[in-house]
Amino acid sequence: MNTADISSLLSRLRPRDREELVEYGFDHASALAAFAAPAVLSRVFSARASPQALIAFHALTPRALVVSMVAAPEWRSVLRDVWRWSQREAKPQLLRLGYHRAECRTMQGHEDAIRFLEHLGFRQECPIPDFGASGAAFIQYAWRLENHVPHQDTQGATRAATPATP
Repeated sequence: MNTADISSLLSRLRPRDREELVEYGFDHASALAAFAAPAVLSRVFSARASPQALIAFHALTPRALVVSMVAAPEWRSVLRDVWRWSQREAKPQLLRLGYHRAECRTMQGHEDAIRFLEHLGFRQECPIPDFGASGAAFIQYAWRLENHVPHQDTQGATRAATPATP
């Protein structure tokens, strides 16, 4: 992965992403080293020759990954590409490599990150109080790769199968 792209992105982060990295104990240099470190799978998404988002999957155990994402304020220009890549390329490749789970932790209240994780199919597992450097609470999400069905509407199926009451 190109360190110039990572550095450029880190200098233009969304405010909540910047705050989250600080809670993890990262400054620009340590975040650059972490994202540039060899990953199982990673990708920078760019628009108009400018990096907008970065996703990296690092091994946590032989069957589990930790996934990280940071983005610039204009990242919505690559949102569709990020979603497609995660569903069509990342998930199948990670399964072929023997991974069954990806975990992600995000700060409580980081609504953009929470919405996107849920859109990708991550499910909330637990709150993690007093996790950040200043005591910020985080939430742990997980993506179970082998049984993941993106955006399954179970309520719609129930409503359709339930006869209308006169």
